[in-house]
Amino acid sequence: MGGIVAAGERYASAREKPLVKIAGVALNLLALWALTLEARDYFSHQQTLRYAANNYDAARQLQIAQDFSYSAIWLLYGAGLMAVGFWKRLGFLRWQALALIAFTIGKVFIYDASNLQKGYRILSFIALGVVLLGISYAYQKDWLKLSPRPATDPDQRTS
Repeated sequence: MGGIVAAGERYASAREKPLVKIAGVALNLLALWALTLEARDYFSHQQTLRYAANNYDAARQLQIAQDFSYSAIWLLYGAGLMAVGFWKRLGFLRWQALALIAFTIGKVFIYDASNLQKGYRILSFIALGVVLLGISYAYQKDWLKLSPRPATDPDQRTS
């Protein structure tokens, strides 16, 4: 899938560009799904060991850590997409990042705020705030000159 996106960005015709964008979205979703499954598998294995040892408190702590790890993974992946979108000047990639970050915000406010313990809840909100402040500051300062430049009027040029 990555090869399709890389080759498509370079060689695709204008008619094929939307398909390349769809492949890019699918690639990011698959990568995010894989990272989430890796975290789930890690924590599931650890929880199985705790339950086998009749250590239910530790297993519950691992469940809380697992729920927090999903938010952290999604937020870091979204921040990474945003950074690459800024670096490569790809607006579509930045929109994907914003959608993922918005989804993560929803998860943090709806699920994490009610189910996570105090420490994880605080970390979720701090990480979310730092990422959102960084993104808004980068857009506000327009360091990468992303905003369109005003066109000069040809009648006002001096010879």
